[in-house]
Amino acid sequence: MALNARKSLQLDDVELDDFYVKEQTLWSAMAKDAYGYALKGVQKTGEPMRPDDVVDLLKPALEIAQPLRVFLADKKLRQKFWYEWFAEYIIDREWASLP
Repeated sequence: MALNARKSLQLDDVELDDFYVKEQTLWSAMAKDAYGYALKGVQKTGEPMRPDDVVDLLKPALEIAQPLRVFLADKKLRQKFWYEWFAEYIIDREWASLP
């Protein structure tokens, strides 16, 4: 499911928006990698690329990304949805610059 206003505001509330800006180079590179990998599979179907195609591949990478794990632990944000919402946030911000 794509980023919506409610999720975006909640990400802002816990300062993940600032964290995104601080580490944007890392998140951009991860988004490009996920996009490239997703594109290989999606092209074979004849369907267009969609943000959720990339989010599905970015999320597992974020779950092991040390900077995000430390940030969430410091904020005591233990729920798994933060990884998915942050993946949606990254793709929302990076979509226009992805190949």
